[in-house]
Amino acid sequence: MMKCLRVMLSLIVILPLLSGCWDRQELNQLGIMLGLGVDREGDKIKVSAQVVVPREVAKGQGGQGTPVVQYQATGHTLLEAIQKLTETSPRVIFMAHIRVLIFGEEFARKNGIYDVIEALLREPDVRPDYYVMVARKTTASKILNVLTPLDNLPAEKLFNALDISAKSWAPTTTVTSDKLMQYILTPSMSPVITGVEHVGNPEISGEIKNIESIKSPGVLHFSGLSVFKKEKLIGWLSEDDSKGYNYIRDNVKSTIGPVTCPKGGYVTLKTLRASTDHKVKMVGGEPQITVKANIVSVVGSVDCEMEIGSMEAIKQLEQLAEDRIKELMKGTVSLVRSKYKVDIFGFGQDIYHKYPKLYKREEQNWDKYFQNLDIKYEAKVQIRRIGTLDNSFIKKAKE
Repeated sequence: MMKCLRVMLSLIVILPLLSGCWDRQELNQLGIMLGLGVDREGDKIKVSAQVVVPREVAKGQGGQGTPVVQYQATGHTLLEAIQKLTETSPRVIFMAHIRVLIFGEEFARKNGIYDVIEALLREPDVRPDYYVMVARKTTASKILNVLTPLDNLPAEKLFNALDISAKSWAPTTTVTSDKLMQYILTPSMSPVITGVEHVGNPEISGEIKNIESIKSPGVLHFSGLSVFKKEKLIGWLSEDDSKGYNYIRDNVKSTIGPVTCPKGGYVTLKTLRASTDHKVKMVGGEPQITVKANIVSVVGSVDCEMEIGSMEAIKQLEQLAEDRIKELMKGTVSLVRSKYKVDIFGFGQDIYHKYPKLYKREEQNWDKYFQNLDIKYEAKVQIRRIGTLDNSFIKKAKE
């Protein structure tokens, strides 16, 4: 009897503590946001939420409407604007599955991105693994208004496309919000974010017509890297300068690039592996940074009369490729020094790890110190294979 009484008393004490899922939310009451756009509207923030339409993406159902819908609201702060989305959305906006955060170019230039990134990082429901982008020459709302073929969820398409592009094409790179905040808070490091641009007819881009033809009237594509000074956008890098930046930052995994033949034409090299090392040493009492890129490539195509079936020809190609990569890295640093005057390459952190006292002395004026920093460039290219053909048929075809 006493044993049963003890069990009952224990249950009475424990049961009130078992509150269950107190913060449970039913799926049919949520609007799943995949893309978040941030623009400027007067002195307020305008947010655009790309939300999934469940019945249109469910297998075997729907198909007559758009797979996503966009809701917009304005507010003095980001979270206020997001909360106001409920004025038009029939469901509570759920932010745990955000794939992309897009800043309009005007907002990034004038307002800066720090407050938005901080607000999202503070929000417990939002994971920081989404990719951040800048809408080039347009607004974030217009980018999120474009329907995309192949992948019918535009935000998901942008996430996957940038992920693949960054791994196989040197001018693009991925940046998550936590990494971006780290760059902003580091005195000697300015952020760089991939730009996304809309090309085509904006009137049809948000309609089903945009994905009903082989060639879409409106498409999204990545367009260069945006340069920030701390939290504000100050300019853009060209395709070549974006490549140079990614080589320096060790962001290149694989890419394809042409090498100019001595007598004209091109040999296309496909990069299989790439890595970049930074070495710091003192020369004459001042730090010197050597940036060395190590590349393993294969010959993709030969569009010139160069004979590549000998070791001498391969060595010549390797030298031409090394010169090209050094030229890209040097050109990017030269442009950023003269035009933007900020360190986007992490050279300050290189010196901090090797000579912390020197870095601490120059930390507050690092961008000025960066202007005269001694930087050397090296590249080592190894061509492992030349394909299934030794030489091109161009010369014989002309004969």
